[in-house]
Amino acid sequence: CPSGSPSPGRCCAGKKAVVSQPAKDYSDILSQWTKGKKVYENLETKLYVYATYKSWEYRRSYIDEYAKRYMLDALQKENIIAREKETDERFNEFFLSIYTPELKWNDFDKKDSIWSIYLEDDKGERTKPIEITRVDENNPLVREFFPYMDLWSFGYIVKFPKYLPTSKEPFPSPSSKVVKLTITGAAGKGELEWRLNH
Repeated sequence: CPSGSPSPGRCCAGKKAVVSQPAKDYSDILSQWTKGKKVYENLETKLYVYATYKSWEYRRSYIDEYAKRYMLDALQKENIIAREKETDERFNEFFLSIYTPELKWNDFDKKDSIWSIYLEDDKGERTKPIEITRVDENNPLVREFFPYMDLWSFGYIVKFPKYLPTSKEPFPSPSSKVVKLTITGAAGKGELEWRLNH
């Protein structure tokens, strides 16, 4: 193996072996599709947010990791792929872990929440969530697959439409290079941005 190889035992089956780049593992893909933001006002903490954009690349990695950890057979894995594919075709979905210093501010799933959330592409198209669901933070799967969520944060699944009423193309469109999630309210504002792979 080359000097300094991170995994010499993995890549050197023999002196003449062709070394290929190892596939990214779940933690790499999770990191790639997760963004974080800390919002302050007058040096006071208003909001800590981490968000994972459940792109198809992320979903495939999640499926592989879940199947490996729980030793699923081929049929069980195919069922999960079908379910994730259906969700991916209908929604832009995010997992959010949010901390607010005031417990009452962490109310993103309430109809009268003090916060608004928007999803916007690089063409200026913008949409609001069609569903925000608070997750059960006692579910071990939550922290197992989203380890950045700590004991002081609440988790949410946020779903945006995949198609806007004004367009036949999916949102963001295949040509979009960036998608931005904005969280704004009286207590502060934070923006998270993802570069899309094409």
